[in-house]
Amino acid sequence: MEKVPDDWPYADEPTACAACGSDDDRHVTVDTLGLVWGAAMDGGLAPTAVGDYGGTLRFRCCHDCWTSRGIDALEEVRTLVDREARAEGDRSFALDDEQVAAAAKLDAERVAVGDFRRLDYRSDPERRHVRSQDEAVESVLESWFDSE
Repeated sequence: MEKVPDDWPYADEPTACAACGSDDDRHVTVDTLGLVWGAAMDGGLAPTAVGDYGGTLRFRCCHDCWTSRGIDALEEVRTLVDREARAEGDRSFALDDEQVAAAAKLDAERVAVGDFRRLDYRSDPERRHVRSQDEAVESVLESWFDSE
């Protein structure tokens, strides 16, 4: 496994609730969110700052935040995209508002990187395609937060 860059804001391990900081024994651990989800978190990395890496983020959430603050919207989530909503205007996709709002309650400094690897691109066009997707995600997230 690759080493996570030192300047990334994430924790070494998810040891406290990523929402409130509690170290309550009653908690759930989520490890399904991709690195781009960091952009929705407080202090997380923008998709374009992730560079040529892929992987997942891991975090703990206490029972109270999971249920009362709506973090449970992130259970088994894999994508930011709301597949049932139609994209508006020139955007190529729409975000799932409930899931992005839940992720926005998390402090990136309490979230750890789980699986982590350098992406293996077979061609420059493939790399450009991934970068353009990252830019699109970043733009849509910025718009989402500006409209809140």
